[in-house]
Amino acid sequence: MYTAESIIPYAVDRLPKFFSKDAKLVSEEIGDGNINYVYRIKDETSGKSLIVKHAENELRIYKARFVGTDRNRIEYEVLSFQRRLAPEYIPELYLYDDENKNIFMEDMQGYENMRYELCAHKIFQYAAEHLADFCAKVLINTTDTVVGAMDKKELVKRYINVYPCEITERHVLTEPYQDLEENGVCPANDAFMRKMIYENDALKARVGILKDRFQTKAQALIHGDLHTGSIFVTPERTCILDPEFAFYGPIGYDTGNFVANMIFAYANARVTMEDGPEKTAYIDWILRTIESFTDRFVSKSLQILRNQSKDFMMQSEEFFALYIRDILEDTAGYAGTELIRRIVGSSGVRDIKSIPDESGKARAEMICLKAGIHFIMHPDRFTTGTAYTEYLRSL
Repeated sequence: MYTAESIIPYAVDRLPKFFSKDAKLVSEEIGDGNINYVYRIKDETSGKSLIVKHAENELRIYKARFVGTDRNRIEYEVLSFQRRLAPEYIPELYLYDDENKNIFMEDMQGYENMRYELCAHKIFQYAAEHLADFCAKVLINTTDTVVGAMDKKELVKRYINVYPCEITERHVLTEPYQDLEENGVCPANDAFMRKMIYENDALKARVGILKDRFQTKAQALIHGDLHTGSIFVTPERTCILDPEFAFYGPIGYDTGNFVANMIFAYANARVTMEDGPEKTAYIDWILRTIESFTDRFVSKSLQILRNQSKDFMMQSEEFFALYIRDILEDTAGYAGTELIRRIVGSSGVRDIKSIPDESGKARAEMICLKAGIHFIMHPDRFTTGTAYTEYLRSL
């Protein structure tokens, strides 16, 4: 375990040429996640900096919970892999110290956490294009269709990520549907939650199918936690970080997570912004982002499949249409599970938790809960971007 002070000599020892010999180094722990420790080391004279991400065997916020450290090795290798496939969206990687479980990487100076920026109702015109491009490149390019079955099976073995997957299976796909002490919503929504989630056997059966699919559908090397807190942005650029939950799973889990997290921003804006042109423009942008991300992901994925499919049985337009439709239905289903688990479960999101007014928070929760249930129950209705925007406008 390191401190902000002890990480400096360690980093200098591991990367002796990164900083100048007369550098005036300072460090701070900047991680705000639940699992790892993240340190920024900076030369106060030159402004040059780097990030060190450290993994312990236990959760950062819950020391009794064992999660192992292999996730840091997987994260480094996945970032390296993704950087080869989509270098414009991944930070530069300097070193992985397997003995001490540390990743050394570029400090994305000038970038801001997308979740925080969305809570401040800022618009990023290129977000949909960048996320669609990233997802198509790093997901479709790691499937059997493109990689080939034998090579992909070797990758599946390499990226088995036991403990992070167990966290998802429990926190996302099980516990939000159980009447547990740590679960809960605003009092105004409690009766709805109990009837429509805890007592809804049809819903739980469909989530059970999604859980089974998460456990068994080794479709692509997914990020595994692609929410807006793992995305860093400038007005022109986008960077995707933190694939510590990465493994071979269903593509729709990643795409669904991004859609759901844009809906959290949508719900926040609906209840916190004053009516007027600014609110209208911001909400229109969020809806366009969801719609454009979905449709651009489809078009970019089809382009890769048409150009790079290696399997004789996976080269027809009929196959491509069925393949993409299956991903889109998974996208809707997993968007639903993300919406429900962040509202009902123990891991809430700033977009909703930060709403100061209780009645406003209850309304935002209800938008997310109704959308989440609808997506899970009717995934076949959400095979275009406009299907999402039309539904959200109807709420």
